[in-house]
Amino acid sequence: MSGRRVRREELAREVERLERNCAARTQGRQFPLAVRWDPSGNEVEYLYRNHQLICDVDDLDETLEAFDRVGAERPEAITDGPVGLKVLDVGDRDAADLAEQLLGVVDEDVVGLNYVLDTQGNTVMCPVTEPLPWNAPVPVLGEPVGPGRPRLAVIDTGYHPPVAEQSGFARFSAVKDNHEPDDEVYFDDGSTIRPYGGHGTAAAARLLAVSGSESVTVQVRDCLVGGAVDELTIVNDLDHVVRAGVDVVSVQAGLYARPGCSPKAFNAFYRRVLRRHPDTVIVVAAGNNGSDAPFWPAAYPWTIAVGALTDGGDSRAGWSNVGHWVGVYASGENAVVPFPNGTYEYLDGTRAEFSQGHALWSGTSFAAPVVAGMIARRMVERGVTAPVARDIVLAEAEIAALDGVGPRLVLP
Repeated sequence: MSGRRVRREELAREVERLERNCAARTQGRQFPLAVRWDPSGNEVEYLYRNHQLICDVDDLDETLEAFDRVGAERPEAITDGPVGLKVLDVGDRDAADLAEQLLGVVDEDVVGLNYVLDTQGNTVMCPVTEPLPWNAPVPVLGEPVGPGRPRLAVIDTGYHPPVAEQSGFARFSAVKDNHEPDDEVYFDDGSTIRPYGGHGTAAAARLLAVSGSESVTVQVRDCLVGGAVDELTIVNDLDHVVRAGVDVVSVQAGLYARPGCSPKAFNAFYRRVLRRHPDTVIVVAAGNNGSDAPFWPAAYPWTIAVGALTDGGDSRAGWSNVGHWVGVYASGENAVVPFPNGTYEYLDGTRAEFSQGHALWSGTSFAAPVVAGMIARRMVERGVTAPVARDIVLAEAEIAALDGVGPRLVLP
């Protein structure tokens, strides 16, 4: 059997695992995950939530007329989404096929798919590395001293309080009660850790290891479940934290879209929300696909896209996404993070026992919160706004830039 065929079969199994994760969620958050393969059949072109489309409220009439023009039945139901969007329930029809029809008669910015974000890439539907048991404390920078008191948000899988106790990571005190619980940590047996269980808690720890905890407050939002979240859900969380006045937001997920398209919900979020809150800075993981193809929302000019460096910080991690849209690189390989205790089953079927409250984990998911944490740190030290602190951090990264890589954030 050829290597390409083997790789295709492995990828198909990983996609099926992600589909099961999405279907097995709790609290009514299940959704049908669908996949569109590239023409070669060897890579995933994009993921999407099936059976629904989205359009702007101002484009609803044009969208419904487009259904008529292509001879398709109109949506079975139309409901309100976040940031002025309408959600079109198209029944059991495949959303991507229907979008192809509609985009033959209207522009791509009129109607679109509800894309699915994940923490991975389109050639592998699993982490760069799955977590490994580790017995060592989280390395931290000293507490910053200054007049700033930034408000921070981590949009991920939520926060799991038992991890704070198990890991002994004192800086979780900055989270306090300002979080949504990560209730997808374990399977029903209460001891087997789900894929991505504890991911949001780990990302929050990475941020706090740099920002310190005495001068910041952090809220951790819960939307990225089982490795994936639909676009409308994450935009709803972004809308919430930005309107609440958060200074810096760290997002550890992204998506690939239909070629030539950008995700409609993120476009609406920027137009209706973010540009009215110019003092909020959004930091986003650049993705783990080793590609320069746009990975959204990191590829937008209104975010800071963070790629990953190797463990020593002296080169780009080979799996990190690259491109002109990646604004800075930070350490994302072999990050020491708090992690739930229990049994973890790897993709190859082997298992590991976690009993020390920590793990080694790699990905741009663990590089982005380092940059967000450094922006918060400069806000504390210098008493400046988030955009000013962002510019300071990017200028520092430019000074430490590596040839062939780009701006690099090197921690002291």
